[in-house]
Amino acid sequence: MPGLLPHLIAGCAMFIVGRYYFKSYFDGDDKIKERLLLTVICLLFSIIPDFFLGIHYTTHILSRCTLMPYHKLTHLVLFPIAIAGLFILTYLINTKRKPVWVMGLWSIIVHLTMDLFMPSISVLI
Repeated sequence: MPGLLPHLIAGCAMFIVGRYYFKSYFDGDDKIKERLLLTVICLLFSIIPDFFLGIHYTTHILSRCTLMPYHKLTHLVLFPIAIAGLFILTYLINTKRKPVWVMGLWSIIVHLTMDLFMPSISVLI
């Protein structure tokens, strides 16, 4: 699994994709709050599956071996939740901020896909 920087880059990329894919929603002078919310949601959701690793690297309360099962469980739980959430948002619910939440859920899916296919080099890379 890659480090923090690739996940933040993926969150920024998801912001750019969402900003241009939902162009009509985010255009206009009064849409600054929505753009800021999209930025925060994409960045937060691109790193939230690594919550337990973040606890380890910032506090060192528990060892990495102790937290890895929780990390893997979080990944296993978040993947079906993100897919189900996308399905529900797309077909069942019509919310005011639908583009923001859709891009947030896609950020989780991109994060999990990156963890599956990219090798780990260090904490940051």
